[in-house]
Amino acid sequence: MIIESYEDLIILSGELRFNFWDTVHTAISLALKRSPQGVIIDCSQITECTIDGADTFRDVMSFIEDHEARVIVASVPAHVMEVLKQVQDVRSQLPVTKTVEEARASLYRLQEPEESKRKKKALHVGPTYLVGMSGGPNDDYALQIACEHAEKSSAKLFLMYPIIVPRELPLQTPMAEDEAAGEALLERARHYCENLGIHCERAMERGRDVASLIEESLKDHQATQIFIPLPDGEPEGAAKIVKSVLTKVQAPVLFIRDRKPS
Repeated sequence: MIIESYEDLIILSGELRFNFWDTVHTAISLALKRSPQGVIIDCSQITECTIDGADTFRDVMSFIEDHEARVIVASVPAHVMEVLKQVQDVRSQLPVTKTVEEARASLYRLQEPEESKRKKKALHVGPTYLVGMSGGPNDDYALQIACEHAEKSSAKLFLMYPIIVPRELPLQTPMAEDEAAGEALLERARHYCENLGIHCERAMERGRDVASLIEESLKDHQATQIFIPLPDGEPEGAAKIVKSVLTKVQAPVLFIRDRKPS
């Protein structure tokens, strides 16, 4: 087994007959120092894989969980995937993409230089309001109301778009369509805020449900108020969101819908 490392990419090539975790661990650790947003493991050049070799990826999953790091496995040959499917934990929990390009797109969405983030944080002295975008028809109205409140109190907005990963998939699995939609939505929202002179930050957060992501973002960004657009359609859907958020979130919440219920 040959292991090569370049920037955010680790390439495995040759025969994977034994657990090579110790060497792969070193490569991942060094790559994360160069690329803290995440690392890609390119498996396209693995010529053979045994059950013992597949245990390498079991250790990769443990590392991801213990360090909360994004490590995505890409370009797994069919004959290697057949072996991985025989290892229960690996089969169900390993984040895999078809190509390196797909993995890289997921890692780098909405990336902003750390220096720029620090400067913005240092310049802001007011409160922070969290806006939970959803991709639904009421997002624009929720953003409008949040901006009106922010203007009055010199607040910064934290715009959060949730990437909801089904429980049968690993949490770090790239969700290409959802991520692309979230990136486009948050970019439009950023322009809207900037045109009004309102400072905002953006992020796509990954999780199993919206309420938990709002709860985590609230703590991470010390937001003092939350704006949440409600979905149109069946009132049961809106009621479910209201109940789950109010159960988990201990902060003022404004739920927003841009029309009267029918």
